[in-house]
Formats: sequence, C-alpha cells, structure tokens
Amino acid sequence: MCPAVMALGSAKPLVSPGAFHCASGAVCVRPEEHCDGVPQCPDGSDETGCWTPTQECALRCDAATRCIPRSWLCDGHADCLDHTDEQGCVLKECGPAEFSCRSGQCVALALHCDGDHDCQDGSDEEGCAVPRPLLCREGEVTCSHSGECVPEAWRCDGAADCGDGSDEQGCPWEEELCEDQQWGCSRGHECIPDVWRCDGETDCTDGSDEAGCYRLAVDGLSCMDIDECTEWGKGACSQTCLNVPGSYSCACLPGYLLEPDGHICKLTGPEPKLLVAVQSEVLSYGLRSGHEEVVLATDKDRVVFSLDYDLVERKVFWMDLATESIRWQDLSSGKKGTLVKGVRSDCIAVDWLGRNLYWTDGVAGQVLATRLGAAWQGIPEYTVVMDGDLDQPHSLVLQPLAGLMYWSEVGSHSRLMEASMDGSWRHVLLAQGLGWPTALALDLPTQRIFWLDEKLGSVGSARLDGSSVKVLKLQWVQSPFAAAVCEGQLYWSERKTWSVQQVDKASGKNRTVLLKRHGQPHGLQVMHPALRPAAPNPCETRGCSHLCLLSARHTGQCRCPAGLTLAANETTCLPIRDSAFALLVSPAAVAQVYLKDLPASAGSQGLPPHRALPLAKVSRLIAVDYAVKDKSLYFAEVGGNSIGMLRMKDWGRLSWKKAVAVEGTVTSLALDWLSGNLYWIGGQPPIIHVAAPRGRWALALLSEGLQGAAWLALCPRASTMCFVTAAGSHGRGAVVECAAMDGTGRRAVWKRARAPTGLAFGGAGTRLYWADHERGTISSVELDGSRFRLVREGLHGLSLFAVGEGFLLWSTTSTNGSSKIWHSRLEQAESWWFLMEQELVTMRIYSQFSQEGTNGCAKSNGGCAQLCLPNPAGRQCRCSPGYHLVHGAACALAPPCPTPLQACPDLQSCISREQVCDGHPDCADGSDESDSPGPQEHGEPFVEPPSTEEVLGAVPCSSETCNLRGDCAIEAGQVTCHCALGYRGDYCEEAEVQPLAGPIVLGVAVLLLLAAAAVGALAYMRRRDRRRRTSSTASTRVLTLYHRESDPEEEDEEEEELPPKSDTFVNEAYEGKEELPALLRKGPSHINTVIS
Repeated sequence: MCPAVMALGSAKPLVSPGAFHCASGAVCVRPEEHCDGVPQCPDGSDETGCWTPTQECALRCDAATRCIPRSWLCDGHADCLDHTDEQGCVLKECGPAEFSCRSGQCVALALHCDGDHDCQDGSDEEGCAVPRPLLCREGEVTCSHSGECVPEAWRCDGAADCGDGSDEQGCPWEEELCEDQQWGCSRGHECIPDVWRCDGETDCTDGSDEAGCYRLAVDGLSCMDIDECTEWGKGACSQTCLNVPGSYSCACLPGYLLEPDGHICKLTGPEPKLLVAVQSEVLSYGLRSGHEEVVLATDKDRVVFSLDYDLVERKVFWMDLATESIRWQDLSSGKKGTLVKGVRSDCIAVDWLGRNLYWTDGVAGQVLATRLGAAWQGIPEYTVVMDGDLDQPHSLVLQPLAGLMYWSEVGSHSRLMEASMDGSWRHVLLAQGLGWPTALALDLPTQRIFWLDEKLGSVGSARLDGSSVKVLKLQWVQSPFAAAVCEGQLYWSERKTWSVQQVDKASGKNRTVLLKRHGQPHGLQVMHPALRPAAPNPCETRGCSHLCLLSARHTGQCRCPAGLTLAANETTCLPIRDSAFALLVSPAAVAQVYLKDLPASAGSQGLPPHRALPLAKVSRLIAVDYAVKDKSLYFAEVGGNSIGMLRMKDWGRLSWKKAVAVEGTVTSLALDWLSGNLYWIGGQPPIIHVAAPRGRWALALLSEGLQGAAWLALCPRASTMCFVTAAGSHGRGAVVECAAMDGTGRRAVWKRARAPTGLAFGGAGTRLYWADHERGTISSVELDGSRFRLVREGLHGLSLFAVGEGFLLWSTTSTNGSSKIWHSRLEQAESWWFLMEQELVTMRIYSQFSQEGTNGCAKSNGGCAQLCLPNPAGRQCRCSPGYHLVHGAACALAPPCPTPLQACPDLQSCISREQVCDGHPDCADGSDESDSPGPQEHGEPFVEPPSTEEVLGAVPCSSETCNLRGDCAIEAGQVTCHCALGYRGDYCEEAEVQPLAGPIVLGVAVLLLLAAAAVGALAYMRRRDRRRRTSSTASTRVLTLYHRESDPEEEDEEEEELPPKSDTFVNEAYEGKEELPALLRKGPSHINTVIS
C-alpha cells in the first residue's frame, strides 16, 4: 500500500491514492507515470505488462475505451470523440510527380491546371493562366468572372464548378410535380424521398418535412416503439442492427470497426480506393485522403469502359471497346496484356475466389467467362455461361462466397436476375417497379443489392432474396453507368454530368460530388481487401482440365471452351466430336446442345450451355441432317429450290454450297453418311428422291402411293429407309413404311398410327421410333413390324421428338406458344425439361459413334458409275435420267426420242404409242408388252463388283454400232467407225454416191445394183424372220452414243432437252470444275438400226 509517494530526488512525500507500488520495495510512483513508457521503479516494474501500440490498435482514445488502427491516424477524419487521432498530424509530403493541395491532398502533377478540380479545396486550379478571351468548346459554358469553361450539363446541378460559383447563380426554381415515392415540400418546388418525411432531419428548405410529426399507438393515447432497424434515416446501421425497446444498437463484421457515431462501420487496414474509368484513363481516388492518381492510361482514341480488379495478382482488368478486347495491367510492374479478343461487353466482373472473369454481351444475350490467368493466343478460351432468352443483360455483379451472380436486363421487360455462377438455377429476383436498372452493386455486409435506375431517376435496394425493396427517387440520378458500395456510402458514375457522386446508402442523403472531369466516367469499383474476403476455393481440388465455375452448392463445375466438351469423367474437356449432342433447329438458327449439359432438373429457363449457329442466309428452315465426320449441315428451306450444305471447318468459319437442286418444296431429308447419298421427300404429289455425293446425279426413287409422305429416316448400316404416308385405302390415320435404300422391298411396318411427328432409328438400327401427336405417345417397333412397345404416353401437346445415344428428346407446346424441351434416359421413366421461347422445326441426336458401319456403297461408290444405292443384299447401280445402265454398273448417255416417239424403259429403243401392247415386243427387253417394269429398272440388285473395263461412260462397240457397214473401234476414248467402201458418216449411215464414167461402167453398175438389191432383199427377209417384226410406219431410232469432251454449258443444254414432265432430273447445282468427266453426245437423229 502506498499512502504517500516519495518523489525521486525529493525528501517530501506526495500523497497519491492511485500510486503504483513498485515490486522490489516500498517505492511508489504516480499513476500518470505508470505505463508512460519511462521506467520509474528501480526494477522497472511500472512499465511491465503495459499496452503497446500495434497495427490494429495504434492509439487508445476516449479514456482508453476506444482503439484506433494505424491506418486511421491522420486520415482527415476524426474517429475519436476527443479528436486525438487527428492531433499533431504533419501534412504528408507529396512526391516529385505530385501537386500538394492546401487541404493536404496529393494529386498527380498532370492534374494541376487541367480544368478539373482534383483537390478538395480546388487549389490545384488556382493561379492557372487563363487565355483571354477563352473559346469554350461546343457543349460548354464560360464562367462569368473566372473565365473557366465547364460543361453545360454542370449548370445548376447543385455543385459549384466555376471558381466564382457563377454556374450555380441565377438558377430558376420551377414548380416540380412529385412522383410516386416522393413527398412534396410546402413551397412546391422541392420533392424529397417520402422516407425522409419525419426522420428527425430537415431536408426541405422550409423544414416542412419535419412539421407535425408524431407516432401514436392504435389507442391514440400512448406512444409506440419504432423499429429503427427497418427505417431509413439516421437511425439505420451501416451493417448489423439490433432493435431493443426504445432504442437500437449497431454492430460490425470482422474487418470493420464502429465509428463514434455508433452507426457507421469503418474498414480497418489500408485506405479504400475508388477506381474510376474516365475516357482513356483509370484513376485511383483515396476515399479518406482524397489522394488522386492515374493508375493506367491507354491511347487517347480508346475508351476504358467497364473495369474490375484482382488483389491476388494485383491486376486491373478493363473492357477496351476500340479493340474489342478485355485487357489487364499489373498494378506493381505496369505490365499490360490481353485476356480475350473479339468481345464487346457493357460490364465485366472478377471472381476473385474461383479465379475467373465474367462479362455480359447485351447484343448476343449472353454471359460468358474465362480464366483470370488466360493469355490470348488466337484461340478463344472462354465458355458461354448463360445463353438463350437473356433480354439485353447489362450490369453484372458476383458473390463468389455464395457462388451466385446477379445481373440486370434492360430489354423489353426490365428485371433483376439471379443465378448460380455456373449458369444453373436461374430465376427472376425482381421484375416490378423497374425502368432501366443500368448500375448494380452488392453490399455483402448487409446482404443487399443496390441499383440505380436511369429511366426512373432513382436508387433502389433489396435483400438478396428479392424482399424488403426500398426505392429513393433522387434528382441527381440521371444517367448512371456503374455503382459500388463501401462502408455507409453508395458511389456511382454519372455520364450526363461527367461526375462521380456519393450518397448515404441507407438514406440517400449527404450527396457529394467526388470527381468532376472533362470526360465521361464509366466503370467504377472500390478496392479494398475486406471487400474481397478470402475463402476456400472449391475449384482447387476439382481437377478441371480447363475452366471451373463456382456454383451455389459451394462446389466447382468443370466447363469447356468453345470447340470442346466435357468427357464422361466430368473434369476433362475433349474435342466436340467425342461427345453426343442434339441439334435443336429453329426457323433461322441451329443450336448444338451436348447431352451431358442437359439440366438434371425441371423448369430451367432457356437453353442449357450450347453453341448457336445463326443462318442469316436462309429464310426459314424446314428440314436438316448432319454429317458428323465432315461437320457438314444439310438443310432445306421453305420456298427454296435447292438443298444447301454448310460445312463448319471450325466454329466461326463456314463454307456455304448448294448440294443439289430440287423441284418443289422439300418436306424431309436424310443423309446416307456411309455413301454420301442424299435422300429427300419433295414435290406434289410427293416423291422420294436420291442424289449422289455432291449432288452430281439424281433420280426419283419412289413415286407411287406416297400421299402425305413425311419424316424420312435412314439407317445406312442396315441399308434401310423408313417414312410415313397417309393411310389412304388403309383407313384413317397414317402408315409407317420401310424399304431398302434402293427402293425395293417396300412394306408397311405399322398401320395404326394417327398423326406421326418424327421418325428415327434407335440402337443398332434394329428398332424404329416415332412420336404420335394425336395419341400423345412415343412408340417403337422392330423393322419387321414385331415387338411393338409403348415408350412414353400422356404427352400432351407433343410436337417433335428425337432418339439416340440412349437419350430421348421431345417437345411439347403450350397455349402461349412457348415450348418445353423434355429429355430423359431411354431406359428411365424420370424426365426433366427446360423452357425455350424459340419455335422449333426439328431436333436430331448425333455422336461420332452414331455414324459408323458399312454398306454396299460405302467404298468406291460400290463400283457404280453414277448412283450406288445400298440394299440388304449389297447394292444396286442406277443411272440418272438420260442415261441407261450398261453391264450392271456403267452408264451410257441416251439422247431423247423425237416427237411423237417414246423411249423404252431400257432406254435402248424408241417406239410409237401404237407399238405398246400391240402383241409384238418392240423393245429389246419386251417391256412394251409387259405390265411389269424392265429388269434394268426394277430387277434383282447387282451385287457383284464391276470389272475393270466397266468404267464411267463405257458403251457397246461392235459392227452393229456401225450399222453393219464398218468396223467399230475406240480411239482416244471415243467410239470410231471405219466404214466399208461406199459408206460414210459417224456410224456409216450414209451411202456414197459418185458419177460413173461411160456406158460400160454404167452397165456394170446396173448389174451390180441388181445383184445388190437381190442380196439386200434376202438379208432383209432373214432379219425380219429372226426378229419377227411386223410392218410399222414409224421409224425406229437407235440410242447409240460416243464419247467426246464437252463443257458445263453443253451439259446444261443437254439437261434442258429432258422431257418436261419427267419425274426425275439431272442436278443443276453440280460444280463442273470438280472432276468433270467426258460427257456423251447424241448420235445422229435418223439412224434406223436397232441395237440388239
């Protein structure tokens, strides 16, 4: 106990009740000397166990009840009630490249006298030389006394921009009509947010907003407690609020400390900085010190649009509209780089946890993402996170800690949206009371989302579940672009007034203009470690080969860049060809959706991750098929005169080509991916056509009994084709028919269909599936008509369907026109769906394994000269119209018969109508006397390979070719007749007539002529008996031809000579420059010898 203190060096004891007793004896020291940093006790015990300053607690103030971190000392803002944290401060010495403001700020020297007030006191623009007279640019006004130029939009905006304040003088007061959620002051020229009414603060200049304020209970006698935590105004906490009867208290999250006012939570650690994009520069503005500097500058003609930052690698990212790229700069070294090219975005956002960067594409209606560490190497390494029915997405903010993202849509129906950061679980957060929400900001401590509305001129906020919506209409919100929230303030960039402003986030009061420059501000972010808190990254252990996106389930989802898709292990990205996918075809676009990306839940909005292929050159698609190996899309459009082919060399490089010309409207098409033949149903009445690869040869395959024919399907490995026809004589409904792909063996496999809508082969091609719109069912049957199975039933509004790779897809249409796309495993009853607003034309399923196998035409065109048509026994060679089959494989050109003759089915003779069914066979195959077609047309298929001599264009060459008047030879690829003496012509068809010399010669000639006549008569009679021909008044024409070189124009002329009513045609779209062979020309028109 120390009743008295003996002062060192003094003999007089001092009475001090609070004296400290030294540990080594009876010596005591004064209370103020205890823990003052100077040892007073001989053993130094008065300085033992004392508090020492730290980074987090550098000063204790307010009677040691408050601890101030070092970053708050001398920051220009009093954090202690006794203001000791701002006492004894020495003005910071500015660097050689900085200007020292009178207010103590340091701004970049380049900002001195640049026409913008960068110092808080405006001292950086004082004493600057002003040329007289100063010519202001268009859109600027001259200050009355100082002579400065300021934008006209700054006139009467409530903030003095001229040094003399003349831009705010003489401003007219206009009668203002207050809108919803506003309260009109008594004088009639002011409107304030209605929540400012009776909040204890005077906001109207006449004080009318606080007149007559009271709050009674329902009994009208007693006062009721106010829940300050749900009220706007002074009583609101910037973070956590706890309401108690008659009062409330505020609390702060880790990384923040409560200010002396008991309301605002202030960040600890380094000073928060505001990053602002202004024209071609990015500025850093200290929110406490006001220190301003340029952190990056680009070319003057480039605009820094949206921006964001990453503190892990200390980089700033920005959207460069001029180069259509997202670029970055290292804040430490100044090194710059390009993250991705070929994009245009209104907003970018950094996922600091999952290490990705997201951006919106308002034109394409997409949200995309790429790795933060990606480096542009000429190949896109980004993925489409969301696509489909996004209606002009604009502002985007991320919440990686929860795996969520939020964005605004400013299209036909403005709304705020929320989704998992992997694109799943998308839903509408808010769709009412919005105009153009162009700027979004998240306030993580309060779990609220803020937005600024350009159309309504308001600031709104809501909880992250869409509840507790609060809107403040503020007159200074005119054209906001970007926003950010920090501590108790809301910051935003204002393009119309070229400024960055702030207000209290809870009340909308205390508006301050932080920056005002000669240039439009765009992107804006507050940079501080506490705003990007660290947490475990689920993607670190996911093992994704390319991209990993966070999800709302606190997991990482592997995703792939364009051109790759996820393998079965769900971590490795493989080339697209290694995965099954569906083609969803709308009238003017094709979407490629990989089956692994189909959502495993019902009710998803819009398409799952996919690749979209817009077809701007087509009017309206009606049918498609796809060759996986060649990456070629075959398509037909309404009203088109051809089937087109679009080859996707790589995504983004397309090759258009006309595959085959058609007559009439194509209703269905199918590709034989083994032979390359293209089949289609077209014309009226319907005909099934087939064309060789590249559309070089074509013919009508089936034309009888095809009323209502539709939904053509092929199984090339089984050489089988199936289609749907109207029941006709079979009764009401439709019939599912099949045949070999050469048209033979046609049969009905199911006669009880009502309204089939789609036809497809499943598995190895042994089963046939179809959907029935009228019955609402999906059924299947074996190709022989056995083992019928009902796959699905009760599908109301069934429209389209597809089957393949063990998956089943179908669509149902609702009364409002929207479509649900259903998908399910074929062997499972459970199914899911997603909503699609686009109209669908058809859907197909493919994979690299679905188009394998072989058939009789898979190799070398089966040895056929023109068309090779597979069948279960092998193949059948066929020739296009105007040609006839020679030796089962080759084709010879046949000229048309002259009017009024007609060709025999074997194209080897011309006969008159009277010779048909006259009891005598006039055609070589006797087909003119038979009800059945000739063997060359519909006989048994040729399955043996052709000999080496059976090549394209091979024709007979014998004495009969030369009309029995010479020898036939093939010279230089052409048929040549060496005529006997006395004959001439290409086929020795003309007799030579020469004058005779003298009577002797004349007599000899007469004798010879008589002898020749006798021999000729005898030969004629023998030939007549052998052929058993009757007399005919019509001359018979031989269809004998020979080779010669020609050009495409002559080929076109040849095609134009085809009978106008022919049910087949030669393809006009064939490109003659590709392997054009020697064409065959017509023989003379007056030959009367028939080829035997």
